[in-house]
Amino acid sequence: MIRSLCLLSIFLPGLLAAQEPALTTGGRLQLRVPAEAPPLREVRVSEGQATPATWLEDPVQRERLTDVIFPLQWWRWKELTLHFTPAHDGEVELMLNGTWKEASPGVLEQQEIFWDDLSAEGTELANGDFETPGSGAPAGWDSPWRPYPASSDWPLNSGIARKGKSFAASWHGRPLTQKLKVTNGKPITLKLHARAATPPGFKEPERLPADTPAHRANAQLKRGVNLGNCWEAPPGGGWKIQYTTDDIDLIAAEGFDHIRVPVAWHHFIENGAIQTSLLDELEPVLERAREKNLRILLNWHHFDDLCRQPETHRAAFAAGWDLVSRHFKDWPDTLIFELLNEPYNKLDGNLMGSIYRDAIKVIRTIAPRRTIMVNPSQWSTVGALDRLVLPDDDDRIIVSIHCYEPFQFTHQDANWANLTGLRGIVYPGPPSTPFSLPDSFKDRTDIVSWVEAYNTRRSDENPCSAATIERLLDDAVAWSEHFGRPIHLGEFGAYRVADAQSRERYSADVRRAAEKRNIPWALWDWKAGFAYWDAQAGKPLLREALFGD
Repeated sequence: MIRSLCLLSIFLPGLLAAQEPALTTGGRLQLRVPAEAPPLREVRVSEGQATPATWLEDPVQRERLTDVIFPLQWWRWKELTLHFTPAHDGEVELMLNGTWKEASPGVLEQQEIFWDDLSAEGTELANGDFETPGSGAPAGWDSPWRPYPASSDWPLNSGIARKGKSFAASWHGRPLTQKLKVTNGKPITLKLHARAATPPGFKEPERLPADTPAHRANAQLKRGVNLGNCWEAPPGGGWKIQYTTDDIDLIAAEGFDHIRVPVAWHHFIENGAIQTSLLDELEPVLERAREKNLRILLNWHHFDDLCRQPETHRAAFAAGWDLVSRHFKDWPDTLIFELLNEPYNKLDGNLMGSIYRDAIKVIRTIAPRRTIMVNPSQWSTVGALDRLVLPDDDDRIIVSIHCYEPFQFTHQDANWANLTGLRGIVYPGPPSTPFSLPDSFKDRTDIVSWVEAYNTRRSDENPCSAATIERLLDDAVAWSEHFGRPIHLGEFGAYRVADAQSRERYSADVRRAAEKRNIPWALWDWKAGFAYWDAQAGKPLLREALFGD
């Protein structure tokens, strides 16, 4: 049923006429070849992913429609370069649109995207600067599904052109289209600039200075490690491992200066109190960390009910932080509270900002000077920073992001990531011997496209390379500098299914990329599935990667 609704919304958008303005973090465009023409060849995008149209049932139609999705921001223009080679003489339709999402059943999110300063090599692109008006849509462009907005209407009245005086807007329910003349075998390069439109009533966050108490606290963090798979495990879950003061001694001896401690507090709060059984295990470890001069990031992990039903559980979240704050109120400022690990699902945007604000207010009542960390939505990804809403008047907040890209490498064969059976991917790409995709993934067009690029592209364009990591961290730094919010890399790492040498190279690349940008980091994890320390052999696995040159 959901798939059918998605198909109807793509091809018959009038059936879902209701729409609600929303902020997007992803840009989207499509290239369509005529029904009688073969698919495009050698499609490459400078950032993001280009795949066949996954929602189409007919494999022939699917290959003839290329879907390009890429990150973008609302506060700056993003440049995108798209290369492809046609395999026919004739035309290719360029469709500027947007990502698909429902605000509620039957109501589409109207995620508007601004476009400007478009150019082409290998073909002619009409009115790529959108300076020439037309009847409705800009001259040279069609708006086939819905009427194009007037310049005095939203969203066009809320933006500023990148160049000149004019720009264009599109969203999933109102694409802008143009036919490009192409020649068989003649490469085409499109250069585009895009920016997310802010919805009506959007409040821009304050831009803080670059030397706040949060910046100074963040500067005290350099190299950390997560105590993963312990206190965030549900009671009786069967995957908990134990940490003791001996682990802290080893962590300090290796050269780490902070630990990140995930705790599923919702499992251990009962009758308005933190269970003593948890504190009896946790506090000796934290006390030893204090003795060893390790700073501590105390995190709330795996509160899935809050992510899925935010309004139902928001009071429990604030009450939980009240208990934690009171219990640790006399601890020094080397203890940092991290509100919530990897929010996802319904926890996003203004709603997440409101829930964060409630928890921060509770903490500030008890500990007004305590440094607090927060994660953006969408699993703490860099792309979700634009949707992060924080109290403008609180300058003791560090923002912690996670980086597991390239995900197909770091999570290969991980059952919780639906990648069971995908193994043997080495880092970096391209591999010396092309990777053969298991049959079980042949229908996963996103993975098929990723593997094709992994096998064929040189290192500076390969999706499994340091270039991918550096682009993400560059975006994080740009956001941090623009808004005056310091950045911490709270998680990165590679699952131990990957070969040891690839894990070492990957860990070293992330570490170097972060340190080059003055971003403190914490590896996931100490001795579990992404381990730094081999507990059985009693030796480090990634010492040179994280502490070498």
